[in-house]
Amino acid sequence: EQTPDLEQLPLLVNLWNPLPEDYTVELEKLDNGLQIAAEARPALEQMLSDCEAAGLDVTVCSAYRTESTQNRLYQNKIARLRAAGYSREEALEEAGRWVAPPCTSEHQTGLAVDIMATDYPVLDEKQAQTEEQQWLMEHCWEYGFILRYPEGKESITAIQYEPWHFRYVGLPHAYYIMQNGLCLEEYID
Repeated sequence: EQTPDLEQLPLLVNLWNPLPEDYTVELEKLDNGLQIAAEARPALEQMLSDCEAAGLDVTVCSAYRTESTQNRLYQNKIARLRAAGYSREEALEEAGRWVAPPCTSEHQTGLAVDIMATDYPVLDEKQAQTEEQQWLMEHCWEYGFILRYPEGKESITAIQYEPWHFRYVGLPHAYYIMQNGLCLEEYID
């Protein structure tokens, strides 16, 4: 067991901690063309390789996003909610539970990935029941990743449970967070 270096805490990006204006990230391409932070790519590729070696088939369906892409996703969610009868205020509140507003999304850091079971290509809570997600949730910390939005932490993260969203924080932060059942906000506090 390694002790986390508390001088080098992982970057926290959420509704209350927007991405720093001067934030830059060196990106590298994955085999499918998506990009991830260079520091996280080797760990992600090893995790995916080991998952595959366990007989499982996963797909990285989202990684780095530009601010404009994040804004488009957020505005589309608001528009769908408005079309479903939500008031503007209700739509803004509900959209934010599922899609982070621009500059508050971890995808803009290059350190977050959405991974789904290839034979269940739907990002919903049933994803957690797939063998692939169960393997990832059990082993992600070994590669420096955490399940970023765990079940039961919605009131702290302000994001709904996302069993597909993994965030690179590095070892030993990931070990400590996962072993203690924390979300990133609790760990940073």
